[in-house]
Amino acid sequence: MVFALCDRPLAPFDGDPMFKTARTSTITEKIISQIRTAILAGKLKPGDILPPEKQLVEQFGVSKQTLRESLRALEHMGLIDVRKGIGGGAHIVEVDMQVTKQSLANFLYFKNLTIENLSELRKLLEPHAAAKAAQHMSPEDLKKLEQLNDVARENINKKYLEEMSRNEIYFHRLIAQTTDNPILILILDFVEDLLEDFKKVLKPDLTFSESVLDAHDKIYTAIHARNPDKASKEMYRHVSDVETHLALLKEDIGL
Repeated sequence: MVFALCDRPLAPFDGDPMFKTARTSTITEKIISQIRTAILAGKLKPGDILPPEKQLVEQFGVSKQTLRESLRALEHMGLIDVRKGIGGGAHIVEVDMQVTKQSLANFLYFKNLTIENLSELRKLLEPHAAAKAAQHMSPEDLKKLEQLNDVARENINKKYLEEMSRNEIYFHRLIAQTTDNPILILILDFVEDLLEDFKKVLKPDLTFSESVLDAHDKIYTAIHARNPDKASKEMYRHVSDVETHLALLKEDIGL
């Protein structure tokens, strides 16, 4: 049986090892690819432990040094956690969402990212998310959405703009989570992070926050009414207005 030392017993593979011998010049990449494929296929899950080094060396047909380099790369990616001592070994771990978003942000910050880039993606995805929310959002999450707007109104009255900004972002995150699509949730969560970064630089004023809250009220009303078409249109209008406002602020400060 392959991976007899895993925390979670794995099913036998009819005598065929999970991994194939790597024979190309990109050996490390091949090893990484096979392990990632095994995770995608559900053969490896968080908590599982890869076989001992000797067994992996035999399965991949590589040297100990090459294997160790591959494991170090996988650990850097956040896919495994190599532990020493009793209960040690290369443990499969779930990649942290925050780390993933930070890596994406580090890449994009060198690409001359614009508000228009961000808004183009938001216009494609957020109206869809709002429509799905109108169809599937639970009564509990609807209540949370309503409460977010109530808290936002209090923050505006007290001129707590920083708190209001965080509130605006969470409103969109909650809608995204309703899609129950991990790819869409990750992308939209990441997009909201970037939007928050833009706001920290551009520092929109109270008028902006008031217009955002007005738009959020309309989006909430459409979602609460279970009207996906209306929710989608209100979201698209809102994202477009935010793009226009932030673009003007960018011009004003000469960025």
